[in-house]
Amino acid sequence: MNILLTNDDGFESDGIRQFAQLLSEKHNVVLIAPESNRSAVSHSLSIFKNIVVKKISGGKFDVYSVSGTPADCVKFAHHELSEKFPIDLVVAGINRGHNLGTDILYSGTVSAAFEGAALGYKAMAFSYVEHSGGDMRSCALIACNLLDKLYPLTTSDYIWNINIPSLINGTISGVKITPLGKQIYSDNFKKVSEDTYILVGEMLVHDENDENCDVELSRKGYVTVTPLLYDKTAFSVLKRFEKLEL
Repeated sequence: MNILLTNDDGFESDGIRQFAQLLSEKHNVVLIAPESNRSAVSHSLSIFKNIVVKKISGGKFDVYSVSGTPADCVKFAHHELSEKFPIDLVVAGINRGHNLGTDILYSGTVSAAFEGAALGYKAMAFSYVEHSGGDMRSCALIACNLLDKLYPLTTSDYIWNINIPSLINGTISGVKITPLGKQIYSDNFKKVSEDTYILVGEMLVHDENDENCDVELSRKGYVTVTPLLYDKTAFSVLKRFEKLEL
């Protein structure tokens, strides 16, 4: 299988490198990812901006660094690389830091998978809840195992969003297919100098979630697997007002 691998942490991040090494043992891999961290850029594209793409010797697999966003990486690969490398699957990750619940709205990693699906490819996004620490090779082994199981079930109509819980203190509790939950933060704009602020905050535990959503099950040590649609049409509202004259 030909796998296009990308992320939003940057092409040199340990998550994507460990993932690429393991995937390349069974599959053909091209790694194309941002030149540096592009976390929380969502689905932004570098429209009317210069994008610098550099091919880097990767040994067993080709590596490209891109000066743009994760979505740029997928779009560039589709238009410029797919003739020589027909893509079977777009994979985003392994991202450091979870992409659970409403956080998917901001995630460059999840958006890269959405870009793949929008272009007609099967796609998956993988994230690890820890921002630092943990054994990324063990994380990549879990991701590879799930990728092989999910691929036959995948179409370009949706993507899989997979979050791997912390592996620092032990093994996982299991794997659950779940709906999204709601992620709430103690957001605060901290003033660092005149006219300059930085957004800071921590995750808050709250009671607005069903116990079987991705946010809550991740806290209990489960790998969460959530199918996501890029079509955000509110069909129930559409049907309710389909005969409304405005």
